[in-house]
Amino acid sequence: MSSKNKSLLTKGIGGIGAALLVLNGLIGAGIFALPAKMAAELGAFSPYIFLIFGALMLAIVWCFGQLATLYQETGGPVVYAQKGFGDAAAFQTGFIYYLARATAIAANMHVLLLYAGYVWPELNAGIDKSFAIIALTTALIIVNIVGLKAAMRSLDAISVLKLLPFVALIAVGYWQLDFSTALVRSSETVVPAFDTISAGALLTLYAFIGFETVVVTSGETNSPKKTIPRALMLTVSGIAIFYFCVQWLYWHTVGPAKPDSAPLIALANMIFGETGALIMTLTAVVSVAGNLLANMISTSRLTFSMAQQSLIPGKLGQKLGEIHTSFATPAVSISILGIFAGTMALSGSFVWLAISSVLARLVVYAVCVVVLMKAQRASLQGATLQSASSQCSMQQDNSENDAYFNGSAGAFASPVNLFRRLIPFVALGVCAWSIAQSSTNAWLFLLGELVVGALLYFFYFAPSNKESKG
Repeated sequence: MSSKNKSLLTKGIGGIGAALLVLNGLIGAGIFALPAKMAAELGAFSPYIFLIFGALMLAIVWCFGQLATLYQETGGPVVYAQKGFGDAAAFQTGFIYYLARATAIAANMHVLLLYAGYVWPELNAGIDKSFAIIALTTALIIVNIVGLKAAMRSLDAISVLKLLPFVALIAVGYWQLDFSTALVRSSETVVPAFDTISAGALLTLYAFIGFETVVVTSGETNSPKKTIPRALMLTVSGIAIFYFCVQWLYWHTVGPAKPDSAPLIALANMIFGETGALIMTLTAVVSVAGNLLANMISTSRLTFSMAQQSLIPGKLGQKLGEIHTSFATPAVSISILGIFAGTMALSGSFVWLAISSVLARLVVYAVCVVVLMKAQRASLQGATLQSASSQCSMQQDNSENDAYFNGSAGAFASPVNLFRRLIPFVALGVCAWSIAQSSTNAWLFLLGELVVGALLYFFYFAPSNKESKG
């Protein structure tokens, strides 16, 4: 079943498509909520915090790019955890990551309806909001089942529609701006205390979380070894600069206003008037819709990949691993994800869903970084990583990539190779420090997820998998 179904997944994602997946995974709810909060907490320093955390995030992004060159199957973090630590770690990673992505989808449904409510206020209250969530969930499921290529064409259109208003906002906003006054204000910027920066770490990183969308669909990407690392590094770097430009314009146009639920609407209103505010409202709706579509495309492939690797055994695994005969998409996985995310959106608030998603995803990032560190060490020693369920696969992957890790000269002491081996330590430090900023309630929720995942694996999935293999 595994090899047959894998062959049915079509290579429908090229270089532009990969960049769009990263773009839509990043530009979602964050940029529409953060400017006012960042300005209120960090003042004139707020634009630069995006450049700082963007640079730090690039260390994690680089690690994912390297992992994508090693393991080119659909599944992303699930595949990486299995290669590095075996089936139990892969299942736990997949379970946590799946919940993180599903909660993010649910959270962003709230954001989409919040902005849509500026045009249709009934969408943000009572039974109308519930019906809107159900309708949105149904639409996402249908679009994803109909076909990957159709979904990617939708992403192309959404990306254009989301970027054009931003380009106009930045261009006209900077043209109208009094730069002499702005530069004087910038020269008076005071670096906040470290505690203040730390308090805003999770908020800032929330704007960069979601880049890994593209690695989950590696099995459906053309030339993933070249395409994915390039798409990751270029797109995330560009997004960091984009965030800086938006935040700098916001600070020097709107100023230290009270945190607002829709700061970019306030900015557009000051630059273009009421018409501009309406256009930005529609832009927010389209942008978040693109983010939801990108998340649905990638997250539905997680359960499919876990089923393909026998991490979800039995009849459930067979269903999740099925490919639709007409559309060549994992229809069952897509449907279950949509129903789960829609249910969570109906029952949870945006703030709680977003916090839970960020913390869980940072833990997954840390696991993936450690996998890369293990692969680098094994390559350096000329050995193969050994795990209970992936010994042969690891041996093949490492042998094929020894030259890549060791460089053309094969010298560890070379500056390039030394730099490559230091980056994962920086990435792991960024993950650990960011996780430490989480609240106690978020930690308890994460612990509950870990316990549930462990119980599911050891008392159901592992015995069922052993029986099926026997």
